Amino acid sequence: MSAVRRLIAFFLAATLPIAIARAADSAPSASGTSSVGSTRPNTSAAPSNGHAAPVAPAPSEGATAPRAMPANHPGFGEPLADVNEPNPTLDPGTISATIVTDQGMPLGAQQVRLGVMFQKIAEGESRSEKFAQTDAQGTVQFTGLTRGSEYAYRVTVQVGSANYQTAPFNLKPDMGQRVLLRVFPSTSDAERAAFGMRGYLYVETRDDVFQCEALFRVFNVGQIAWVPKDVVIQLPKGFKAFKAQEGMTDVRFEEVEGTGARLKGTFPPGQSEASFRFQIPKSNEDSLIFRMSVPPHVAEMRVIAEASSTMNLGVDGFQPPVATANQNGQRVLVSVKQLRERNEELKDFTATITGIPTPGSGRWFALAIAGCMAIGGVFAARGAFDATPGTGDAIADKKRARELLLRELEALEWARREERIGPRSYQQSRVALIDAIARLGLPPSAGPQKKKGKIMTLRKRPKSAAERS
Repeated sequence: MSAVRRLIAFFLAATLPIAIARAADSAPSASGTSSVGSTRPNTSAAPSNGHAAPVAPAPSEGATAPRAMPANHPGFGEPLADVNEPNPTLDPGTISATIVTDQGMPLGAQQVRLGVMFQKIAEGESRSEKFAQTDAQGTVQFTGLTRGSEYAYRVTVQVGSANYQTAPFNLKPDMGQRVLLRVFPSTSDAERAAFGMRGYLYVETRDDVFQCEALFRVFNVGQIAWVPKDVVIQLPKGFKAFKAQEGMTDVRFEEVEGTGARLKGTFPPGQSEASFRFQIPKSNEDSLIFRMSVPPHVAEMRVIAEASSTMNLGVDGFQPPVATANQNGQRVLVSVKQLRERNEELKDFTATITGIPTPGSGRWFALAIAGCMAIGGVFAARGAFDATPGTGDAIADKKRARELLLRELEALEWARREERIGPRSYQQSRVALIDAIARLGLPPSAGPQKKKGKIMTLRKRPKSAAERS
């Protein structure tokens, strides 16, 4: 589990930010050629096949938003009910999908795509697709499909630039699958869609880079799906190693080389999220200043940085950082910005991290270890380590070299406790020191002393009878 996700549950606010309400208030100002009804969308099943129903036209791009939230509208982040469940009335290997509008009207003559993914460890992964068109009741059936956990299916409908799809599912061995998928009006204008965002940026300091992970959670509380167009997040200069997280929907980020990340996909009513990772190169300085923009309608932004006891975090316009601990017990600093006025808007932020341990300590220890190894090499060249017992100079040289290495090992441990050296440099230096000490061997133990003034002689073995003869 990623570092950002570990903290979402702890930091997620309990109430809807005011910026989301502002987004909902801005929706009535938009004008369009069509309108959406003000009653709550029908969540019942599609009309039965025994009764023909009128075919509703496909929702148009940029449809007008409602003038007021419908009565009994679902609560914050609660999506309108789609259906995606096994159904014993359907034959095994059958998927029956009904496509309806946000008002519950069947959407006829609509092309439906069925994505099929086969995945098996021994055979790898393969993908295929099937297409069919809905009838007057907005229903289409796919039959003769393979059942089992190795095959996953997903129903997808594209209307204009918006893409609506189910979560992947497997077919039960003894029954089919029933799907009811709702299609909403859509717009690319962020001011005409009633949504808000919460953003998270998690920064981890490593020996050579800053590892960053950004996550944005979108809450659409209206009846219009938002399809972002040219929404690009400006990332810090020199960023590298961009990687977007793959999700179960078309919501995702794409890299804009040298610039940042572009937000893609369809955000229907309910909750959606997308995340990505990137790295910022680390210099030899003890501070980092970077700037990053955010998507529209961000009502709350949190910058979270793993920090040692000497480090501090400051974000312009954000609350002072609060120190806490993540799930691994690592100290983190959290700085928050919440919009409290309807006319407030967050477009970007500048963060400063100070007190970063520099690589100077690590290089100093590396040089010290290299010096110790050089001294040991000189001793070895002189044959000091291979001298015969009783040579006092060799024993003294080995003793001095061992004491020097032990002092370096002790200094290394103190530097790590004071966090003046990173974990990677510490581990490498410690292994090198211990290896050098092991090569010197244990100090000679004091053996039994010989008595002075006496000459020990060997007693001759008595001759045998054969020798005497």
